Amino acid sequence: MGDSQPNPESPPAATTDGGATVEPHTISIAAWDVPPAIGAGERFTMKVGLKCLEGCELADSEFSIYDHDGALVATGRVPAEIWPGTAGLHVAEVELAAPAVDGLYTWSVNGPSSEEPDEGIPHAGPSLGFGIRVVSRPEYVVRIEAVDAADQTPLTEARVFMHPYRAVTDERGIAEVRVAKGTYKLFVSQTRYVTLGLPIEVDADMTARAELYVEPVVERN
Repeated sequence: MGDSQPNPESPPAATTDGGATVEPHTISIAAWDVPPAIGAGERFTMKVGLKCLEGCELADSEFSIYDHDGALVATGRVPAEIWPGTAGLHVAEVELAAPAVDGLYTWSVNGPSSEEPDEGIPHAGPSLGFGIRVVSRPEYVVRIEAVDAADQTPLTEARVFMHPYRAVTDERGIAEVRVAKGTYKLFVSQTRYVTLGLPIEVDADMTARAELYVEPVVERN
């Protein structure tokens, strides 16, 4: 999850009827749940969160998302509900379309900027950059079966990595990764086990079996 810094182009301080100056409140913005790899042109979802650091109500506040060329690609509004386990964080999910060409891109989320919010207090409009990795559209499915090498029992929640694709095994010790055609180094890891590294060539749907050995205990003198 990323958190924004105050926008250098913050709105000016407000002046009350009594002549007192009120400094703008800072809005913190967060963005997360961006997939680690997105197929070219495919749609994906991510989460955007807004919070006033002074505790102001931000329900229904609007945010905007801009692509690497500065073009507006989406807008959204955060709901009235507070994200569980937080104080004042409003979270919305937004759907986006990835660029059609492979590469690493930096997009940005802009939060609301207002000179007339509650009680006439201005808010600094935050901006947060986030990265997206666009890869060739996946063509094939690689099925990974992770097991304990000694007793052949399935390894649940083993981490599977085929750069830049990731997955986690289910209760059967199985994970499926959609990848583009090519040569990969498959890594499978699990707590207490030695990480397995295996080169594989993908040119069709396939299954790879990963047998992991328990990490030896080092005895200290």
